[in-house]
Amino acid sequence: MGETRKRAAILAAASRLFAEKGYANTPTSEIAREAGVAEGTLYHHFGSKDGIFLKIFDETADGYLAGAERLIREGKSGAETLRDYIAFHFDYLASHAPQYLIILRDFPEDISREKSGSTTVLRKKFSRLTALLAGIFTRGARDGTLCPRFPARDTAGMLRGILYGTTRHKMLGIIDIPLPRLTTMLTEFCLKALAPLPGTVERKQGGARP
Repeated sequence: MGETRKRAAILAAASRLFAEKGYANTPTSEIAREAGVAEGTLYHHFGSKDGIFLKIFDETADGYLAGAERLIREGKSGAETLRDYIAFHFDYLASHAPQYLIILRDFPEDISREKSGSTTVLRKKFSRLTALLAGIFTRGARDGTLCPRFPARDTAGMLRGILYGTTRHKMLGIIDIPLPRLTTMLTEFCLKALAPLPGTVERKQGGARP
């Protein structure tokens, strides 16, 4: 097994075990055994169990951000992009359920509390997502398909919080709603809350009405 495959096997095994047993209850020896590698190989690639967790977070977050950026580059209207983004969010959740579960349930306190470098990276990723969402709201305000009542970045932070809370409750079993229905509910809620005021679209498209 090559080094790239060993690294992938370690991450896959860790994701399964963290999701099934919890981060705190999973020793590195078990991860190595499940991955079919020596425990020393695990430490060679990731340094520690925290290092494995951070790599799972990084790969999950980077894939998510890349997908969101692709949606925005498609150039659709603000409302269409918002609808597509919410659908993408829950589709990505469905395809990365183990990773989401361990990130939302088990994020190690020592990583966020003590490792300032890791904390800075996390904040940059969250800030990048906020900026992407703000871009959707800015586009919608310009093309008349959305009407944020508050600054775009503030509205983006609020939506990020709504998605985080909804996702966390879903993954922890607090919300017992199928993902397709949850996607529809949240999409309709957001589009209604951000709907343009009467006459806004007409004025954007055809100038001021007589």
